[in-house]
Amino acid sequence: MKFLCPLLLLFSFSTNAQYAIKVKKEDNRFLFFQLGTKSDTIIKNKSDLFLIKLPDSLKNNIQIFLKNGQFIETKKDSIYRLRSVPGMKYSHSKPDSVFQTLVEGNCPPSKIITIEFINTHTQKRILQNNFIVK
Repeated sequence: MKFLCPLLLLFSFSTNAQYAIKVKKEDNRFLFFQLGTKSDTIIKNKSDLFLIKLPDSLKNNIQIFLKNGQFIETKKDSIYRLRSVPGMKYSHSKPDSVFQTLVEGNCPPSKIITIEFINTHTQKRILQNNFIVK
């Protein structure tokens, strides 16, 4: 009986083990890629759809600048159509659920669309890519 009480006490403590809950920190990466056939050439209704997904932590800090092109919203969430607009510069942002488009001015007309993702907080370019319009 002497040995039975400490064993029962030890058993009761081991069954009440505490579990730690780990909380994953939000990932600050964003997604930007071409849907369908991946190419540096934009062909209307073939290779002009892009997925742009921004995490909540970056929505207020990222702005997209385009020369000779513009993103147009589609009916699908986070999917945008890249449209050629020679001679115009646009910027896009999505600080909340509304996709905002601003005219930034003009540029030399070209068949090359330049896309830049800028962190407005640090004023540094995060990503730049060029596409040829066919």
